[in-house]
Amino acid sequence: MSALFTPKKIGNMEIQNRFVHSATYECMADHNGEVTDKMIKRYNQIAKGGAGLIIPGYFYIMPNGRAVNYQTGIYNDDMIEGLKKLVDAVHNEGGKIAFQLAHSGRQTTKDAIGQTPLAPSKGPMDSIYMVKPKEMMEEEIQEVISAFGTAAFRANEAGADGVQIHAAHGYLVNQFLSPFFNKRTDSWGASDENRFRFIKEVVLEVKKNISDEMSILIKLNTQD
Repeated sequence: MSALFTPKKIGNMEIQNRFVHSATYECMADHNGEVTDKMIKRYNQIAKGGAGLIIPGYFYIMPNGRAVNYQTGIYNDDMIEGLKKLVDAVHNEGGKIAFQLAHSGRQTTKDAIGQTPLAPSKGPMDSIYMVKPKEMMEEEIQEVISAFGTAAFRANEAGADGVQIHAAHGYLVNQFLSPFFNKRTDSWGASDENRFRFIKEVVLEVKKNISDEMSILIKLNTQD
């Protein structure tokens, strides 16, 4: 039990204990995805309570990657100021913070993003969101990979200690990994290696856009 209260290094990031607040949807951003005072207060209180690492969730990296309303965004440089206030609220209490970066893929609605949701493959209608997604073109895949990188850059500029790539729960990165969702026959599908290529390219792009001091985490399903 005492090990829970000892420091731990995750890459170059050292947290003061083993307590991690995992990313959850707070529904506390404004309509454009900007950080609000209510959200800052929430994470300041969690840091004050002693959590070693806080991962707010889940930050959409581009407008067509939003899953729901009032989700936090990290798709625009104008958001850096608010994100920095969030970082400072955690750092002031001795905690560390990593931003979770996400793209919803097929798990969203036309009303939320203003267009047909994107996915690795066309596939059937989504049973929860009740939309048929559009299969991504090569240029759209590259655009999303690049967006993960620029989102990571904004996290770096805001002073975050790390980023977490959301590759679970049926969102876009998970969709590329899963043979259930990924029916592609090109270099982005058809084999385990090709399905893994998307997350590999995302990680490489993220690494190019952050400092050596920042850590990269990945959230994965244990069963799919």
